[in-house]
Amino acid sequence: MIDIIDRIEDARITVSARARDVSDAEVYTALVDAAKEIERLREKCDRQAMILRRLNADKHPDTYFISGESGDKDQNGMPNRIWVVPAYGLDWHMVYERTEIKNGIEW
Repeated sequence: MIDIIDRIEDARITVSARARDVSDAEVYTALVDAAKEIERLREKCDRQAMILRRLNADKHPDTYFISGESGDKDQNGMPNRIWVVPAYGLDWHMVYERTEIKNGIEW
């Protein structure tokens, strides 16, 4: 998290320093680039926060997690069924079954 804050601060300082010696178009481009970098870092932080919530489900209420699997695995190593617990501490789980429908880019 500190690394992300440092990178945002570095981007702000870089934009501020360059703004004194460049045209308005260059300042605008630098600000747009900085905004894109901030958004990229925010998305990365959100993904990492989700991983932490899943790893420590007992400390984060209303966070589902996969508690088990059953059945044969396909060529990608995905099981036929997974067991999902909607929140830590529940004594039941939902069973989700694999379909052959694939979503994503086909290579």
